[in-house]
Amino acid sequence: MKKNYFLAIAVAALMLATTVAQAADITFSGQFRPRFNVEEDANDATTSRQYFDTRVRLNAAANVNANTSIFLQMQSNGQWGNNMAQGDRDSSAGSDVLNDVGFHQAYATHKGFMGNAVDLKIGRQEVVLDGHRLFGHTGWTTGAQTNDAIRLDHSAGNHTLNYVYVASSEDGSSTRSNNGNVHYHVFRASTQGVLGGNLTGMFVVADLNSAATDSSDENIFYTIGARQAGKLGGLDYRVEYYRQFGDGGVDAASSDQSTAYATNATNQVNEHIDRDASMFGIRVGKTFKNASYSPTFTLWYDNLSGQDDDDITSNDYGAFHTLQDTGHKFYGLIDNFTSAVGDGTQRYGLQDIALKTKFKVSDVNTLKIDWHQFLTQTDLEGSDSDTIRTAGGGAFQSTATTNGTGALGNDLGQEIDVTLVHKYDSNTKLVFGYSHYFSTLTHSYLNGSGGGDSATENSDGQNWFYIMADTKF
Repeated sequence: MKKNYFLAIAVAALMLATTVAQAADITFSGQFRPRFNVEEDANDATTSRQYFDTRVRLNAAANVNANTSIFLQMQSNGQWGNNMAQGDRDSSAGSDVLNDVGFHQAYATHKGFMGNAVDLKIGRQEVVLDGHRLFGHTGWTTGAQTNDAIRLDHSAGNHTLNYVYVASSEDGSSTRSNNGNVHYHVFRASTQGVLGGNLTGMFVVADLNSAATDSSDENIFYTIGARQAGKLGGLDYRVEYYRQFGDGGVDAASSDQSTAYATNATNQVNEHIDRDASMFGIRVGKTFKNASYSPTFTLWYDNLSGQDDDDITSNDYGAFHTLQDTGHKFYGLIDNFTSAVGDGTQRYGLQDIALKTKFKVSDVNTLKIDWHQFLTQTDLEGSDSDTIRTAGGGAFQSTATTNGTGALGNDLGQEIDVTLVHKYDSNTKLVFGYSHYFSTLTHSYLNGSGGGDSATENSDGQNWFYIMADTKF
């Protein structure tokens, strides 16, 4: 009798939970993504590194009513045998003591907020704008990029207006290149149907208000620019340009080039250094649908400004800040140039000349081959950087004296990325990848700790191989 009583309670509870779920219109989904990696850096004194990393996600989306919805995304990520929050996963650490699951996203969406033609999204969310150029989720990384943010979206006719407030880091967090609070205010407008695509304008206020050496300097800088992307005459294209101005002292002070600034008396205080930087990108591609393997060929050029002697004498800081950096999508899969402030080239800027190809080998297999040529934007072979190289010493010396090589060149090296995507079934894809970076003396000098050794001129190539299974349900 007692057993039947508890069984009846369990059945009633299950029926009630099902009824509530149906009334609230709740759906569940998720992802399981293990990946095996083999990495080999450019230093022949080190051995290759092999490891597994895994991302696990469980999503719950609830349509509360016609105007309000909730999205919750639980995520666990880490390397096999190790947990970021709790240390090593060994036989002495039972699963009940591990605490590696948290909210990757948790936000509410309110349509027609307060009776206006504006939708409000508030909470932790992935902020992705305009192809991930300045704001993206860096989805390749195991954890991916997420933000505590407030987003307002207005759409009418062929235009959209957006405002996004992002609390990137708070209370002295060192997750960014500068310690302290980092907030962004993003104003964006987009018009559809322009030259076969969309025209977008963006204005961003970046507030790094507590990272200054001089507390009187609020360290606020601005990014303004436009992006046009679409399709014309059978060609896919993208053109974009962004300009940065405002305070530059916070990044100048954290750069190894700060020694050069100190030689100019007017630059002794951070607020005397202004930001003057830019970024330009263009892409043109075409798919030949009627040819074998339906190949796609894309030509790509990006130019991120860097520091030079004129910046020093003009009290300017010239290295472009990519804000919430999404360099993995743009500047090679080995990720030598993902630093938002440009540490991959030690603030000398970056030019990326690339050819990207894609072939549909079969109904279930797609092959991608990308080639990159990387150069500094600052001319290291002329007189544009003599002052800052001499003042900085080491990697910034005006001549590289080891083996009498002379001045550093502009060539940072080349990279080739090969990726094979196999559609295993409707929910799972298998991805195989291999990347090789052909290093140079310049890249070795500017990345001595990881990409080479500035004392021994170690500039061996880098290798990365991975196998990944990505299942979404």
